[in-house]
Amino acid sequence: MKNTITGYTGLYGIVAHPIKHSFSPMMHNTAFQTLGINDVYLAFEVTDEHLGDFITSVKTLNIKGFNVSMPYKLKIMDYLDELTEEAKLCQAVNTVKNENGRLIGHISDGQGFIKACFEKNWHIKDEKIVVLGAGGAACAIIVSLAKEQAREIVVYNRSDKPFIRELNEKLSCPIVLKSLSNQEALKNDLKDAYLLIQTTNVGMSPNVDGCLIEDDSYLHQGLKIADIIYNPKKTKLLEMAKDKGLDYMNGEGMILYQGAVSFEFWTGQAMPILEVKKALGMEE
Repeated sequence: MKNTITGYTGLYGIVAHPIKHSFSPMMHNTAFQTLGINDVYLAFEVTDEHLGDFITSVKTLNIKGFNVSMPYKLKIMDYLDELTEEAKLCQAVNTVKNENGRLIGHISDGQGFIKACFEKNWHIKDEKIVVLGAGGAACAIIVSLAKEQAREIVVYNRSDKPFIRELNEKLSCPIVLKSLSNQEALKNDLKDAYLLIQTTNVGMSPNVDGCLIEDDSYLHQGLKIADIIYNPKKTKLLEMAKDKGLDYMNGEGMILYQGAVSFEFWTGQAMPILEVKKALGMEE
């Protein structure tokens, strides 16, 4: 294989702990190679006490940008000079760009989810959407749904989430928080919903029998269903959707497109999606 690394090769990466399982190096290196960009992307497994040292390294070595995964999506903000509007609204960051030593934080999860929806020819504007869960990924998705002018977002969660009230003060789309224990209300909300989004870890491997929807009577014909879990590829909720003949997607599209949003934030170029899908084994 031809060696393309030179003295001019730029560096990107992802910081987390643990991180060696990440798809991101394969995704971004494929994109760089396909587009002929002289950069590489590495995984940096950094412990909590060394996060500040990592930031010093970013500036010292002129690392051009990096992704951030758990458990640093909140803590990383202490080291940044600027946040995008989405990152401010979510109070979380998963993408950082280094502009001459000035570190700018962004969050790409929500936009990635929207792009995955658009690939499925699902639309968001003027639709009622039900979201299960209110964690970090849900917040990013909710913000992006609101910015895409959803008609109403109804969030079901086990506990109160003050950030929902804060988002209602800053966004024009009404966001309603309800208790996940109120299954009757959930069933009623789904009757006229366009899209159901499952954002919790319920149903994730190895606990694949978990599901927040009791049975398929909750799911009407025409309802779109997204589960952001990608292991297994088909959760119990998505099996239910398939059996009912509904349109559905798992979390692979969101993973792919959040990477594409990060890539464009850094480079100003669109990620070559087809080539990256092949590299990640996501081809249909």
